[in-house]
Amino acid sequence: MRNGSLALGDYPGDVVHISCKRCGRSGSYRLDGLIARFGADDALPDVPLELASCERRADFSRPCGARFTDLAR
Repeated sequence: MRNGSLALGDYPGDVVHISCKRCGRSGSYRLDGLIARFGADDALPDVPLELASCERRADFSRPCGARFTDLAR
């Protein structure tokens, strides 16, 4: 459910860059591949958490820090 968030299909670019300042991990994904995997209507804020295989994913006291690098500028 999007709850007013932008959707993955709204991402401004062909390559999606995600990184985490907490653990130092980063990665790049083709937008069309992410849309095929999650759907164009998937809420944009949910995508980094769905991709991260982080033990903090469900820990709301120390949440995962995965973020869109290109959108953080």
